[in-house]
Amino acid sequence: MKKAYLLQKLNLSVLDDAKPNELVILPRRFVINKLKERLVEKNGVLFDTDIFTFDDLITPAKNEVLKRRKIITREQEVLVVFNLLKSIFKGKKSFENVLTYEFTSQVIYLLNLMFLESKEYSQKDLAAFENYNFLKVLFQRYKEYLDQNNLVNFSYLQDLAIKLFEEDKLEFKKYSAAKIAFFTDFRCDQKRILKLIAEEITGIEVFMPFFDDIEICTETAKFLESLGFDIVFSTNKEHSSANLNLTSCQLKVYSYPNIILEINSLVKEIKKDISDKKIDFDKIAVVVPSVERYKDALVQTFSEEMLPVNLSCQKSLIEFGFIRFVLNLLEFLGGEFDKQNFERIISHRFLNKENADFEVLFTKIKEINILELEQIEFVLEELEFFANLYAFDNVIENLTKIRRIFNRLKRIKNEYDKLPKPFVSWLEKTKKVFEKLGITKEAEFVNDIEFVKAFYHLNEIFKKGQEDFEEFDSDFTFEEFLDIFKTILSQKMVDVSINILSGIDVLSIQDVLGADYQKVYLIGLSDDILPRSNSEGFLRNMRLKEELMLDEIKDFDYIFQKDLVHFRSILNSYDVYMSYPRYYQTQTNMSPFLELEGIEEVPVLKSYMPSDDKLTYREYKFVKNINTKDTEKTCDTSQVPEIFYIRDRELIELDSCPLKFAFKKFNIDEIEKEEKHFLSNLQLLFSCIQKMLLSKEPEEVLGFLISNIRYTHNEPVKKLAALDIIQISLEIVERMIEYGVKEFVPQNMKERVLVIKKMVEGIELQLFPNFVVKVGDEEILGFVKARRESKNEGIDKIWLATYIFELDKIAVIYLFENPRFVIYENTHVPLDKLNEQILNGIKEKIQKLSNIETYQKMQSFKNCMSCEYSHVCILF
Repeated sequence: MKKAYLLQKLNLSVLDDAKPNELVILPRRFVINKLKERLVEKNGVLFDTDIFTFDDLITPAKNEVLKRRKIITREQEVLVVFNLLKSIFKGKKSFENVLTYEFTSQVIYLLNLMFLESKEYSQKDLAAFENYNFLKVLFQRYKEYLDQNNLVNFSYLQDLAIKLFEEDKLEFKKYSAAKIAFFTDFRCDQKRILKLIAEEITGIEVFMPFFDDIEICTETAKFLESLGFDIVFSTNKEHSSANLNLTSCQLKVYSYPNIILEINSLVKEIKKDISDKKIDFDKIAVVVPSVERYKDALVQTFSEEMLPVNLSCQKSLIEFGFIRFVLNLLEFLGGEFDKQNFERIISHRFLNKENADFEVLFTKIKEINILELEQIEFVLEELEFFANLYAFDNVIENLTKIRRIFNRLKRIKNEYDKLPKPFVSWLEKTKKVFEKLGITKEAEFVNDIEFVKAFYHLNEIFKKGQEDFEEFDSDFTFEEFLDIFKTILSQKMVDVSINILSGIDVLSIQDVLGADYQKVYLIGLSDDILPRSNSEGFLRNMRLKEELMLDEIKDFDYIFQKDLVHFRSILNSYDVYMSYPRYYQTQTNMSPFLELEGIEEVPVLKSYMPSDDKLTYREYKFVKNINTKDTEKTCDTSQVPEIFYIRDRELIELDSCPLKFAFKKFNIDEIEKEEKHFLSNLQLLFSCIQKMLLSKEPEEVLGFLISNIRYTHNEPVKKLAALDIIQISLEIVERMIEYGVKEFVPQNMKERVLVIKKMVEGIELQLFPNFVVKVGDEEILGFVKARRESKNEGIDKIWLATYIFELDKIAVIYLFENPRFVIYENTHVPLDKLNEQILNGIKEKIQKLSNIETYQKMQSFKNCMSCEYSHVCILF
């Protein structure tokens, strides 16, 4: 009997009947511990029930592999991969600057996926060095290195262990039955293990979160069906989807102007619930999207309010403050002198223990063009001379402190030469830098548990490094060393935990799934952290997924869906309180999950005054000090940098409000979400046009569209949207054929980037066409007009192409007008009065943009109605 129960409500009670000699598989160790506690509480003993993760299940096989092979350390893995990349890219100039620590980290992540999926590539694949073939070459060479040296990394160990079961060299322990619960979907290696279990054990029950409008849920159900599972949509009456108490339509989310107010209100809510409903501390959880982001504020507030807290957090070594500082210091020592960097480093608490005030020195060196650290010494001597001359005792005392700090930095720099050297030598020098700064176990930070743990791991790297890296005899430049060192630190994870018995658990959203709480407090639900933003770099490139045949490379939609499954499951499974901070004082930061579920927002006004008779301790402190004088210094407005070029999209922004453009370019610099959504659908339209020009079958085109339209539509809606796109594409293609178009090539999507440049008023403007059409031998640049005629205000790409870039011919696709496709020829007739006014206005604005003084806030102005920033738009 193999059954898969697809549930909307998850609870540990589905595993209450776990018996001796049964196997239970759960996704997270946190929930495993919760289940063990529950079973011991219920039965008085845990019996002989194995409660594992998938990784634990194959431990015997891993031990077999480790009799013949050793695990490669993270440090060694980074160095081996870096060296192999260097040899692959040798002599290829376009890759000279690619070997950064971010790139190396992503490559290591990809190699792990390739091992987990047990990939093999033919020699034919490795012949040409283009696109992502270098990854296939790297994978083969790295695998050879591991095999030759009898080594494995985590994912290769996993792969070899699973193969022992697949090749019948090992067998699982005999279980009478198995239960698998709370997985939103299965990783590639987990699917391999699950197939093996399904063959071995006859009685298996799977309990999965399921929502029929979310694609990954239906995909997982199909996978389980393929393994012979009967799909059941409820287990019994209490878990039946028909009897769920779905309260999402009545739920409210409270929005606060900042994190502190949000946490204040959370404390009040928890205290109220405990006094009214007698909820135990160990039966509630606070769920945050980023434990790291909320940790300090929660610990401080909860300790002030006498609330016990259980907090567990793992972060990479590179995230620790003192290590980050030393990395900055190393970069400063090895790089060219940077005045701003000098200011930041010299006044940092890890270097400056003298409490020196650097204001006098900073004011002086800002007036001088300093190229080297040694020149600062002359400035100090000059300042000391004048301070002694006029007997400024306070200044003399302060300069003495500054001199001590400066001498410490100078001594470190003099010993840190930049000549290429072996990695072990770099490590030795770096270790000395840490020691000279006094960052040892006797340092002032010894009471900080985070410092002690991180320091232990760092020393482990220094100690092991001398043994592990001796076999690598090649020399590294300073830049290469720093990137390798950063990658090693980013791979090394440190567990930082504060645990108090019977406290409030602070968890990530995954840990709380199925963990059996009375109430869950979901906080921090704003859009900038939940859902996670699309990762930068090539990891989200679908072409990479095709070329490497890797199922596990996930796109943004997948991550969004997975978070949505977690979110809905929590809403359905627990009594829930929700809140989020409005970071930017606008209405744009509510999570799309909240909108999707139709959850009502309750905005809380920006006020630190208590909302009722019960004060939190923080509110009490604030009220007590409300009349104290504000001694905070007023800050000067930072200058906007000089603009060297303006793109077409920015030029349109500039036309509506020049300062809004400047703020967007230098402070935010991101495309609106609507535009991202529009671009993804535009890509589908372009693909559809290409397929029609190549005379593909209508069924093939329809199938392509339905499988690629964004997941939020159900099947009938997807089909209607696909038919709409086909209709528009058909009208466009018919017109293209009339014009004799032979080829249609989309631009500025993925790798194809086409830009036209032109100097206007001494500033370079850039125009990005949407596509190119070929008529005979002639290539004509094309643009999409996505606005309706009634909303057509100001300039667009077509206007720019005609009047600013003065192209002889342009092709236009209209999304909301007929005819859908037109090729225009520029007759170069004199401009009409309206267009001449617009053109002259833009030229004036461009001239003003080159003048930084324009942006200095010399006097007070009201907010600009166009862009809501308090600045000087009125000048325009």
